[in-house]
Amino acid sequence: MKLFTIDKDGKFVPFKEQGFKEENKDIDLEILLENNPEYFFENSKILIIGRQVTTNLNTFIDLIGVDQLGNTVVIELKRDKTPRETLAQLIEYASFIDNLDYGQLNDIFQNYSGEEVGLEEYHQQYYENDSNQNASWNKNSKLVIVAQDITKEIKQASLYLRKKRIDVYCVEFKYFINDSGAQMISSDFMAKYYFEVLKLWQYMI
Repeated sequence: MKLFTIDKDGKFVPFKEQGFKEENKDIDLEILLENNPEYFFENSKILIIGRQVTTNLNTFIDLIGVDQLGNTVVIELKRDKTPRETLAQLIEYASFIDNLDYGQLNDIFQNYSGEEVGLEEYHQQYYENDSNQNASWNKNSKLVIVAQDITKEIKQASLYLRKKRIDVYCVEFKYFINDSGAQMISSDFMAKYYFEVLKLWQYMI
């Protein structure tokens, strides 16, 4: 994919793809996704409620969110290529999140946000929910890997888990910059695409 911006003289100025890791730290990707979650999740709003959350095993979850129904979203970020242990990390985090009740999620949210209102009230405001429409907190979890380069091993394993009805999503992004320093990011929802292709292939045979 070639991307260009147009300068004041009407000339195309090319964006060049480059490694996000070369110019950015892990925290930069966290903040980027934290501030723009809808652009990584097919325009589905995700309310981020925690960053670098400590688990019972003293590991750290990059980002935790909740969707409109109150289901948790566990997000693992890689600013470069996904190592083989990425899915193992994510499943370990999910095993911790699975045991959290509303009170614990609310504690994570308030420690993270500094909001005076509780998670339930903020959630209703964020999603513009009817006050009679109560969220069912943490009934299910979505597991999300966001990386610049998602390896074929991770794609294949994620596809297998989705076939087994475990909600694992892979979001691969590309990072571009031009000579004036302007930046651009594109993203692809990888796991869903491969899942749909597999279903089509099975139908055809």
